[in-house]
Amino acid sequence: MNPRILFVVMSAVAPVATVDQLARALQPHDVLVHHDFSQTPDFPLQSPNVAFVPEPRRTGWATWGFVEGIFHALRHAVEQRDFDYLQLLSPTCLPIKPMAQFEAHVAGGVDAHFGAIDLLADRDCLMSVGYRAFSPEGGFRHRVLRRLSREYFAGSASRRDEVGVWIHAGGGAGWRARLAWEATRLAAAGAWGRHSFGAALPPYYGSVWFGARKEMVRRLVQGFDEPQLRAWASGLRIAEEFLVPSLLMRASRTRGPLNHYISRYDQAHPRRLEESDLPALRATPAFFARKFPDDPAAPVRLRVLEELVAKGSASVVVPGPCGAPADRAQPPQAVQPFGLQPARRTAR
Repeated sequence: MNPRILFVVMSAVAPVATVDQLARALQPHDVLVHHDFSQTPDFPLQSPNVAFVPEPRRTGWATWGFVEGIFHALRHAVEQRDFDYLQLLSPTCLPIKPMAQFEAHVAGGVDAHFGAIDLLADRDCLMSVGYRAFSPEGGFRHRVLRRLSREYFAGSASRRDEVGVWIHAGGGAGWRARLAWEATRLAAAGAWGRHSFGAALPPYYGSVWFGARKEMVRRLVQGFDEPQLRAWASGLRIAEEFLVPSLLMRASRTRGPLNHYISRYDQAHPRRLEESDLPALRATPAFFARKFPDDPAAPVRLRVLEELVAKGSASVVVPGPCGAPADRAQPPQAVQPFGLQPARRTAR
């Protein structure tokens, strides 16, 4: 029997047609959308396999609200939905292989698929983002550790792109860099002040876009409910990049690679994929990719859906530019497939 896959999409400002197009590409599986109606009140999704997460949180990039929204959606999924495997997506994601291949992939028995770099074992990673993991954003400790990070990598333009994130590389030359390393190592050990990472929860860094079996998702939610961890993490910058991989490393016995191909970062955000990226998308073993343009009529989106997703899957109808199947002029009327909350919703 095919695994029951539930997709959770974190939505806020992407066009409704873009999210509809993504949801249709994920059929026949269910899609649970956590949508921030405070940012886009009128959001009448039409795809028949979609439902909304009730009482969504106020979200935003690099905010604690985004973290709360993710775990609110995961909790709702665990408590209210029957599924074998959950995959977290953004509206700028698309599948890049037929769903049948992804079904076979998740049926393989691995607990979770995600990326994680051991912060304490990887000097580049510790010196790149350790100041974010071991100090609350905006405080004196944070400012000093961030300055030390810059000193460590001064004069180096090298970088490493892996597990859906990027980190600086090639630093460490000179006495200032050595001092920065020792100071950051001491901060990780707690000498600069207490933090929630340690033997019970070793710190890892990676992309938030994970996939996992239901029991692993349940353990993620339970971990998020730990009061001390939650209080600490709420002060971190982009906390989800530490919380999700660290909690998954603690919860999972078996781990597979990230299910995503994530384009090279331009500063803090992945660059948008283009048609010139199609050879790389064909070659990657990943099943999803981001970051696509959020225009559902973007040529790269349509070519991916036609050439990579639909081919090899006779049951797939390619979603058109407006989110409807390409051979239909209008989307079907909204339905309530999960018995929870209708997919059509406007301002509250």
